[in-house]
Amino acid sequence: MKFCRQTLTEDITQYLCEAIEEFSTEQHLDTSFSRLGLDSTGHVQLSAIIEDHTQTEIEPTIAFDYPTINSLLQFLEGKYQQVKEIA
Repeated sequence: MKFCRQTLTEDITQYLCEAIEEFSTEQHLDTSFSRLGLDSTGHVQLSAIIEDHTQTEIEPTIAFDYPTINSLLQFLEGKYQQVKEIA
């Protein structure tokens, strides 16, 4: 398992810039994915991006449970920090 917050942030924001016309990294890190207009297909795509990055299976509902970029990254950072400490 690997986790690099900066790289994953770049991957997620690149996807959102392509998927959402008005998306701005400076303005929307704490705006919910649903409010940005991301539909359920987009939520599944986010989980796929995270899976590719971490090389672990991620539930497709993760973006509903952690509905902003910052909350999602904070959760993942904590999760992978715990794994690192245990290993």
